[in-house]
Amino acid sequence: MIDIFSIKKAYLVGIKGVGMTALASILKNLKIEVVGSDTNEKFFTDDVLKKHKIKYYENFNKNNLIKEMPIDVVISSLAYLPQMHYFPKTTKINQQNINLKSPIPEINLATKLNIPILTYPQALANIFNQSFGIAICGSHGKSSTTAILGHIFKKAGLAPNVVVGSEVIDWQSNSLTDKNLKNKIAFLQKNKHKISDLDFIRKNIKRLPLFIIEADEYKESFLNYHPKIIIITNIDYDHPDYFKNAEKYKLAFKKFIKNATPPHITITHRNKKKFIKNDKIKNFPFPIPGKHFQKNLQLIYALIKIIKIPIKNFINSIKSYRGIKRRFEIVKNFTYKNKKIIFIDDYAHHPTEVLSFYKSLTEKYPDYFKYFVFQPHTYSRTHYLFASFKKTFITIKKDSSTKVILFKTFPSAREHKNILQIKKLVTINDLAKITNIDYFESYLLLAKFIKNDILKNNHKKIIISTIGAGNIYNLFNKIKF
Repeated sequence: MIDIFSIKKAYLVGIKGVGMTALASILKNLKIEVVGSDTNEKFFTDDVLKKHKIKYYENFNKNNLIKEMPIDVVISSLAYLPQMHYFPKTTKINQQNINLKSPIPEINLATKLNIPILTYPQALANIFNQSFGIAICGSHGKSSTTAILGHIFKKAGLAPNVVVGSEVIDWQSNSLTDKNLKNKIAFLQKNKHKISDLDFIRKNIKRLPLFIIEADEYKESFLNYHPKIIIITNIDYDHPDYFKNAEKYKLAFKKFIKNATPPHITITHRNKKKFIKNDKIKNFPFPIPGKHFQKNLQLIYALIKIIKIPIKNFINSIKSYRGIKRRFEIVKNFTYKNKKIIFIDDYAHHPTEVLSFYKSLTEKYPDYFKYFVFQPHTYSRTHYLFASFKKTFITIKKDSSTKVILFKTFPSAREHKNILQIKKLVTINDLAKITNIDYFESYLLLAKFIKNDILKNNHKKIIISTIGAGNIYNLFNKIKF
């Protein structure tokens, strides 16, 4: 496989993707010329790319690639190679093993011109696997856990490289890059025989090429990575459009653990006590509510104890953490007709996450009336996890100070084939009927309903929360006060 450090220019297909934008920033920091293309839809990553002065085209066209020649490598988001997933280092992506003509003209032209093509996980792994890699994985909480650890390392002066699946508010970006990464990799290579020695790691922590990533299990893409340290937040069956059952889902994580390289440290909720031992800290001074945050902070704390970052630094860092976009994000706070109203958005899309967000909301705002608007992400997730969703919303509905509303599904092209194979697909509309919960398919009608209900509502403190991995946050723009 091509060595990223040897190239001069890279072309990124789907450059506005969260991971792709982070990778583009890292490549530019390595003095590699970066250009790319994507749709003209606007994302927060547009601002990140402009901030880093990275050029991109807002369309897919083979002429984009022609204009930018010579190109050493094309890197594609998995979204534009939907039939691709994990590939071992020796695999070369070409038209033969794609086996289908790509809908992206740049990829087809690159194939024709024999320009090497890498997937996003392959390209990131090319750098990560040469670094001192720390991978955060799990069904829930990996974005926040990655961001919090990156924040702690940054505050400790460790100059980490970090890739997060959402914008970190303090960074105004979803990544951090260390200008000395290449030199630090050289130091690590020179001393790789010592890397199993924890004392060596502790003494040389600032000289190591620290690289923290959110490692995604979808399509087993995290098997591209060979981390030195793994943190697993939890394993709760998800992505039923790819993993046929819970056992296959768990098996992917078992494979990933085997990918670990010296010093072979894996931290989970089952084994964290051996690292924390008799420490009596139960609740950390963290600004965002929720037991799930506290649980994942324990995993981070275990790592802090292993590498011996001063506990005082750790505590001060988590106190100052401001969060990431779409994770208990307070979007707006205002007063309307003597009513205090807060807009809160969260990315929760799995039944476990939805319930955790609800509990955090009630913990933080016990005296508020809440509009709890959920948009499912993918038809297959709703279908296969239907019983869990039903249980979750029946639980939430029991709260008289919370009005649950369900919104139409945010679909995914990646699940089209899977949906065709489901004979009796159950949908969010079916869930709404069974649980007797209000269901909407129009933002305008939903916005009108909520506004009218607020005017009739006697409560003086109100929260409107949007929940889901799709674009349900658009509702806030439709509610005009």
